[in-house]
Formats: sequence, C-alpha cells, structure tokens
Amino acid sequence: MSGEINKHYIEMLKSLKEKIRQARQRTILSVNKETLKIYWEIGNIILIQQKQEGWGAKIIDKLAADLMSEFPDMKGFSVRNIKYMRAFAEAFPNFVQQAAAPLQNDENQSITIVQQLAAQLPWGHHQLLLDKIKNKKEHIFYIKKTIENGWSRNVLLHQIESGLYKAQGSLINNFPNTIPAYQSELTQQVFKDPYNFDFIMLGERAKEKDLENALMTHLTKVLLELGAGFAFMGRQRKFEAGGREFYIDLLFYHTKLRRHIIIELKIGEFEPEFVSKMNLYLGLADDQLKGEQDEAAIGLILCKTNNKIVAEYALRDTSKPIGIAEYKIAARLPENIKGELPSIEEIEQRVDEELKEEQTTLDRRLQAVKEKIRNIQADEIQSPVTFSALNELYDKGLRFLFIELINRVNLFEEDFLQQKVYWYCTNKTFTNIEEVNRFWEQPDEVNNISEFNFHISLDGFKKAGTEHWNISKTLVFKIDKYYYSFYLINYNNQQPFLKKLYHQPLSNKDQQLIIDIIINEVLNDIEIFLERIGK
Repeated sequence: MSGEINKHYIEMLKSLKEKIRQARQRTILSVNKETLKIYWEIGNIILIQQKQEGWGAKIIDKLAADLMSEFPDMKGFSVRNIKYMRAFAEAFPNFVQQAAAPLQNDENQSITIVQQLAAQLPWGHHQLLLDKIKNKKEHIFYIKKTIENGWSRNVLLHQIESGLYKAQGSLINNFPNTIPAYQSELTQQVFKDPYNFDFIMLGERAKEKDLENALMTHLTKVLLELGAGFAFMGRQRKFEAGGREFYIDLLFYHTKLRRHIIIELKIGEFEPEFVSKMNLYLGLADDQLKGEQDEAAIGLILCKTNNKIVAEYALRDTSKPIGIAEYKIAARLPENIKGELPSIEEIEQRVDEELKEEQTTLDRRLQAVKEKIRNIQADEIQSPVTFSALNELYDKGLRFLFIELINRVNLFEEDFLQQKVYWYCTNKTFTNIEEVNRFWEQPDEVNNISEFNFHISLDGFKKAGTEHWNISKTLVFKIDKYYYSFYLINYNNQQPFLKKLYHQPLSNKDQQLIIDIIINEVLNDIEIFLERIGK
C-alpha cells in the first residue's frame, strides 16, 4: 500500500471512528436509523476511495480489523458485514444526502420516499434483500411491501422465494370493467397468480373438501399468502334464495378495499361454468352481506390448473368482479433424495391400509377430542370483568389511545371548518379527556355500562368550494363478561377487529392497530371525496 493511500486511509479511519462514537451517543429510539446511517457512510466512503484512489478489496479486511480493535464491544464490523455496507451504499447512493435535499421534481420526491422507507427496515432485512434481489424495481417493491405489512425477516424471505414480485397483479380478472377506476388498480395489486400453498400436500384422489380442510388447518399461513388486509369470515357460509341453500367455500373481508372476498376452491382445471356459479354467489353476498359503507363483493376462483385464454373468454361479458388464479401445493423434492423417500402414492396406500385396519369407536374419538382441548394454544379465561380490571385497562391503555387519536385528528384542523371529538355511554356525554378520566374513577358509573364510545367528526372541507363533506367515525369499546373488544361503526359489518381477555392489557401494538384502522378509514373517505370533486 503506497504512502498516499496510507495517509488517506488514516484520515478516513479517524473520521469514521469519530462518526461511530457520535452515532453511539444518540437516543435509543433512533438506533436503527443511526445504525443504517453509519453503515451507509462506511460503505459510501469505501466506494469513493476505491473509485478515486484505486483501493483494492483487501482494504476491507484491514478496515474491519481496525474498527473491531477500536470498538471491541460493538458487533457489525466483520469483513462480510462491511461488504454489505458497501453494497448498501451502492444500492442507495443518496441515502443520507437525500433526506436533507429539497424536492425538485417528482423523480426526486419518489427517490426520497424510497430512502425514507429503507430507513425503517432493520439491517438484517437489508442484508437479505442485497443477497437475494438484484433488480432495482423488485428491491423497492419488497421494501414497500415489508413496511406496509410489517414482515419479519423470515416472512420476507418466504415472500421472495415464493415469487411475490412476479405473481402480484398478474391475476386474470375483469376488474377494469367492473370496479371504478379509482379502486381498480389497487384491487389488481391485492391479488396475485399463482398462490403458493406449499405447506399442504394432497394426493391425486383428493377432493375439494380435502383442500378446504387443509387450508383451514393452516389458516395463519393462508392469510400470510393472501396478503395484508384479508380478514377471515368463515367457511361453507350458507345463503338462501328461492327456497334453495347455497354454500360458498371461504369468505373473507378486505379492510382496505372494504369488500367481501368469496374464494371458491377447485381441485382440477378451470371450467367456464365456474364463473356463472361465482356470479350467483356474488349477487347473494351483495344482497345479504354488504353493509352501507361496503363496496360490492369480489370473487376469486382458485384452480389447480388454469387455461388463461378460456378464462379470459369466460370473464369477457361478466358484470361482477371476478379473478381466476392457480394454486401450487406440495413443493417438489430435490432430485438427489427423491429415491430415498416413499412417493405420495405409496404414502396414501399405506395410510389407506392402516385406516382400514382401524375401527373408529366413540371412546377413541372422545379421547382424541379431549386431547385436542388440552393442547389448545389460546389464552385461558382467568376472570370475569371487574371494576379494578376496567380501571386499570383505562389507566394503562384506553386513556393513551384516546389522547393519541385526538392528536391525529388535530392534524386536520386547518383543512376543515369544524372538528370535534366526544365520548358517550348510556345517557352520558363527555367533551374532554378530563371528564372522561373522572368518570373512569367511579365504580358505580363504570359498572353500569356495557360499552363506551369515542366519536370523531370532521365537518366542512375548506377547499371544497360549495361542496359539503362531513366525516364521522365512532369507535366502540365493548364490555362483555369475559372479554373486551373494539369495533368501528359501519366498518367490517360491525364485527370486532380486536378481542382480548381482561388479564390481557391493551398493548402499544393494539393501540396502533386501532389508530391505523380509524385514520385509514378517515383517509379513505377524504380520498373518495377528492375523487368526486376531481382533485
């Protein structure tokens, strides 16, 4: 290494040491952001020096050794991790500077948004993306999806390996012709093709009921594969019409689209008559399930195989929104171990033979059911509602939830002519948080209520000209004997979106979920109005 390079290196190392010391002193609330910042600066300096001074790859080995010697209590200065830092700086060349730069145009604004999203991801997520993703658009796609859905590193890896980037938005559908333009693009991005159910394995003789049962056994994984916003509403939901009964396979509700989603499972190839049957189900759902604030239901037909040309013809003149996709099950075994394991057919044959030898008796079934009850993983009911439990719940959770909601609503103060919040229960109304605090300290009052309501009202959008726009949202805190719950009036068919037992506190994560749902609903209503007035 030449003397000139040594001089630059010493200066650089001194600068990096000072930056690292400063980063360690910052608040713990911004640890991730500061870690990414210093990692980017290390990587960026390496890129600059390699380009300007011609430093070779061995400089990273020396830098790693010197930083670990200076900061022995800090992890992250291995050779491998510093190489990730260099790749990170190369992937986001403006990661630090862009945050301070003014927005000059739409392109700069888009870059800034990406940098801000990247700053929210833990370093382990970035390492995974740098390893697995080389396409820039795909990289940005997974960053946005991770932030939107709160994916862990393992979930992100699953989504990458299952090919979400290529699958999302590729569903055969008639959404552009059956859904308003302002929702059509979002709806297409909600669905994908194919769906990967490789956590189940079915034989060739399996029936649609077998597939349905398998999916219900792994409902959590099914919801993960479907994506954010899907809430499970039931299976084999019955509808009645003309003296006949009709049953749909799976019913979901999508919280962003505000639509019921009907999923029909088909064990074989797509057939055109599936569409006419789905049309019937969607008509029944719109008549019997659709709430005042809901949009029309959407149908999703999942088939083992799908002839795309036939599917497109089948949807051409259909008035109801329907999508058609394939599903994949039973991931293929590596070639080098296939011969060491029994085939699916052999396993099925052995199971069939064993089942024939077994005779199911009532006693055996009873013992099996009792065993399942003992193995239930859900939390056990410990006590019914009491004043002390409710008072503690309010003092450590509800009160902070209300305060944060008020702060969020105040953000719209300059946009509406009038905004107000109030609380009510039975025959009492409260206009400020101090009155609410006093109420929750009185056992005689609290013990006589079954629910406590928080109402938000935004009235008169200032920039709407002669148009009038009012937004009202009511959050209901419901008190049952063994659990408490929350639901939003005119949302999700009045179904609770959060239920907890009284020994379970209202956590920060729970509060954030409630806040996100309410504010998202407010924003949805505002966007609908802006669309109406052509803004």
